[in-house]
Formats: sequence, C-alpha cells, structure tokens
Amino acid sequence: MKLEEVEDIIKNIPIGAKIQIIQKSGTIMDVRLSSNKVNETSEKHYENITVPKLPPALLVNGHIRQGNYRVDIEDIVKIAWVEE
Repeated sequence: MKLEEVEDIIKNIPIGAKIQIIQKSGTIMDVRLSSNKVNETSEKHYENITVPKLPPALLVNGHIRQGNYRVDIEDIVKIAWVEE
C-alpha cells in the first residue's frame, strides 16, 4: 500500500481499536492500533553502531507477549477495522 492510502484508512480509527491487517505474504494479523501516524525513522548514529533508516510503518500492539511493533506499509495489502 501507499502512504496516502494507509493514512486515509486509519485516520478515523480510534487508537486501541482492533484492526485486521492482510500482508503480501498471506499473513492475517489481528492487532490493536497504537498510533494514527505512519512514520519512517531516520538513520541514527551512535558511538560504534549505526541504526539504518526504516521505511514508513504502522505501529500496532500484538498480544501481551509481543507488545508494540511496526508493520511496514509496503508489506500491507488490506487494512480492516474490526471492532473498537
């Protein structure tokens, strides 16, 4: 999906609402939306380590063990709002 498509879909979904994400790999994920912003992260330099730039992604919350994590928007085929 494109950045504009994802932003348009999630703009009216409240944070914490349950969404279903279908990825290009065929994986179907039931997660909760953690942020209405789709951001990329810039490259960061530390003393001996460089963290690479990350592409735009959706921030979601999985189950208790997984916590918050990013789902790259280029891997997403469809997003559906399941419940609040």
